[in-house]
Amino acid sequence: MKPALVMIPALGCDGELYREVAAGLADLVEPQTIICGGGTIAASVIEVLNQAPPTFAILGTSFGGRVALETALEAPERVLGLWVIGAGPGPVADPAAGRRRSARLRGGEFDAVIGELADMAVYLPGPRGAAAHETALRMMRRQGAELMARQSDAMASRGDVTARLGEIKCPALMLWGNRDQFSNPSDGLALAAALPNARFVEIPDCGHFPTLEAHGETLDAARHWLHASRLAGQDRSRG
Repeated sequence: MKPALVMIPALGCDGELYREVAAGLADLVEPQTIICGGGTIAASVIEVLNQAPPTFAILGTSFGGRVALETALEAPERVLGLWVIGAGPGPVADPAAGRRRSARLRGGEFDAVIGELADMAVYLPGPRGAAAHETALRMMRRQGAELMARQSDAMASRGDVTARLGEIKCPALMLWGNRDQFSNPSDGLALAAALPNARFVEIPDCGHFPTLEAHGETLDAARHWLHASRLAGQDRSRG
């Protein structure tokens, strides 16, 4: 029996963020994408728990990574494994900036905002930078201004869960692009060090979206982690 892998996309993104990696892991897990629209991280966690199967591994990128992290804290009895990309446990550095972004999204500056986000998220000189940039814009146009604004509100109001990281006992994978402009790879390394059962992987020449920009390397790291953590297919036992 294959375990479920619940995938929570980044702000403004959808299942296309994970399409290639999900296809490459389909022999090991049952991928399921959940798009969260709650105006807080806590509300998004409730969305995940209401839609996810009884037990599951969880993957999240950026906004989705923070939701995944807090889901593991909220329901440790249900979360078999935690995979975070580009998201830390701390509070937002500048809440006002997040609120301004939300206001701009709701105030008619949608195209400008998504252009800025895509430019910052993707490492354009990378091997798949240009294609990943176009994919990011395409996803954000599909998701629209209001959903993105609610997700931005959630990120702007997030708290600090650093002191609780020791509660996450399940196997964990922290995977970062070395050119991530939203969350420095040192954040992922520190997060992995704080978790009892975690590993850290850094992808070269890659920005905030490794599943788009370096899906081959991401897939290799994920398969290795799933097997090593006994989460893959029939090997899901945690004993």
